[in-house]
Amino acid sequence: MFELKDVWKVYEKRGVEVQALRGVNLNIAEREYISIMAPSGAGKTTLLNVIGSLDFPTKGKVLFDGKDITKMNDFEISKFRRTHVGFVFQAYNLISDLTAWENVALPMYYNGVKDKAQRKQRAMELLKRVGLEKRAEHYPSELSGGEEQRVAIARALVNHPRLILADEPTGNLDSKSSEEIMKLFEEIYEKENITLVVVTHERHIAERAEKIIHMLDGQITSVEVLKETQSV
Repeated sequence: MFELKDVWKVYEKRGVEVQALRGVNLNIAEREYISIMAPSGAGKTTLLNVIGSLDFPTKGKVLFDGKDITKMNDFEISKFRRTHVGFVFQAYNLISDLTAWENVALPMYYNGVKDKAQRKQRAMELLKRVGLEKRAEHYPSELSGGEEQRVAIARALVNHPRLILADEPTGNLDSKSSEEIMKLFEEIYEKENITLVVVTHERHIAERAEKIIHMLDGQITSVEVLKETQSV
């Protein structure tokens, strides 16, 4: 599904070169559940952003189904993200003046679904799935952190993506909410035809995946296989 070939990401900060990624090679298979585990500053979020085309490598290739997404134009990249990738962030990134269902439905609008009733129907289906159908008309400020993250997960699923990228999805949650969110991810992974990539610095979160990609100083240091993959 995804293949990264000798990927480098170099930033310049105050005249100093920062190598966020240093020659990363990685294969991600269809229907695979992996975690990327590393301490802060090791490059894991940068790697996730490159996979999801939120950022581009300084050099190297990022292949999706054999096509180099770094060669796509802006329109192609935008379409790729809308149709193939769902993002879940640590800070939820919900829009404060939209209700829960409107937040979930918003990516459908940008993906060309102009019928409001159709968007709401799909959003309500997903909110029911994550246990929040009764909170559909509530705004983010009226939701708990765990509820906000459930809305974010529903939003990530709304356009039927092939890949879910979750960046520290439990980082702002208490232990009970973290457990609920990870169980929800696992339920979705079991029932949907998706690939799931979770970035974390916590061992107990990382080890729920089929394998752990360990990173340090912008490089993959090891791959720890935990269980048999469901990839096809």
